[in-house]
Amino acid sequence: MLETLVVVASATGLFALARSSRGYETFRINPSLVGMLTHDRGEDLPCPWCYGPTDETDTRCGGCGRKFG
Repeated sequence: MLETLVVVASATGLFALARSSRGYETFRINPSLVGMLTHDRGEDLPCPWCYGPTDETDTRCGGCGRKFG
């Protein structure tokens, strides 16, 4: 019984120590490292053959030249 009490007390103490040692760091984001995803051409689904960017009005893929439809 005493061993169980010692194990529980030590586990609780270790858990409290681990939580308090983390601290409360704040993370700042450097805006120059953030990449924004934009659709410059109005891209639709990728080409099924080469996975290149396509537009809904394209009749051929700009990457591999294969005809759609």
